[in-house]
Amino acid sequence: MDGAVVADVFVYGSHKRGLHHHGCLEGAAFEGRARLAGARLHSLGAFPMAVLDPAAGGSIHGEVYRVDDAGLAALDALEGYPHVHDRRRLPLSDGREAWVYHGAPEQVAGKDPVLLGDWWSAPVFSYGSNMDPLRLRQRCPGWDGHGLVARLEGWRWGINKRSITGAGCAGIIAEAGSHCWGVVHHLGPDDLAEIDRCEGAGTGRHYERQTVAVTTEAGERFDVLTYVPVPQARSEGLAATADYAGRILRGADHWQLPSPWRQSLAASLLTTAQGRCRRQHSAAGGGGMTTGRGSSPELKLDPW
Repeated sequence: MDGAVVADVFVYGSHKRGLHHHGCLEGAAFEGRARLAGARLHSLGAFPMAVLDPAAGGSIHGEVYRVDDAGLAALDALEGYPHVHDRRRLPLSDGREAWVYHGAPEQVAGKDPVLLGDWWSAPVFSYGSNMDPLRLRQRCPGWDGHGLVARLEGWRWGINKRSITGAGCAGIIAEAGSHCWGVVHHLGPDDLAEIDRCEGAGTGRHYERQTVAVTTEAGERFDVLTYVPVPQARSEGLAATADYAGRILRGADHWQLPSPWRQSLAASLLTTAQGRCRRQHSAAGGGGMTTGRGSSPELKLDPW
């Protein structure tokens, strides 16, 4: 940037990476993702408009860029400031302040709200193998590599969803007093459709997509999408394959989920695998499955 640095700008619409006005931020430094509380996001067709509403319970997801005088002037022109959009410095979810372009309530009257306050993408909470960045990249080539650790209250994690092969997959079941840690990713329409396909969403046989509220390690709470096993696909006593378990553990380690939760995951995956081995041993008549002195076979996971 050639001009004097003035401040950070929070963008939430067509200026985001991969969208058609992102070129206006050429030369600006990307400062990461953030959220704006106390505001609503509405679709005006080709672009969204934020409206400040302290009573709103939701958040607007966006990106933060550091701009100079010329960059801010270019954004002002594109946003029609001060005639179409106003511009105000506001606090973001992480404590930073940034310029935010916003409209007035009458400008969005009758306009549809943007799902979960995330324009042209959606926040998705992963708690199983999709926490593994290699797995997620294979499924979602448009994913930007960003992840935010979060906690889901009132849901119990387990290997309780039966796959088409009969092996166990991770699932969550609503249960008061329980919780689950995972990672929030932002996925575009094509990537979200691919995750829907991989999880069997909409078929009534595997997972269904639900909206839930998660809380970050900093205490911020917002709504996200996640995948919950349908009742007919749930079963207790299932065991994950070593490959699937390794993906879960690698993802938990990569995102540095809280250590007690990672230990709980490893213990749960080991216990279910040992139970599967005992059942296989019993079905085989006891031949060829022992590890000495009646101990359970060792679960050999891929390295974290």
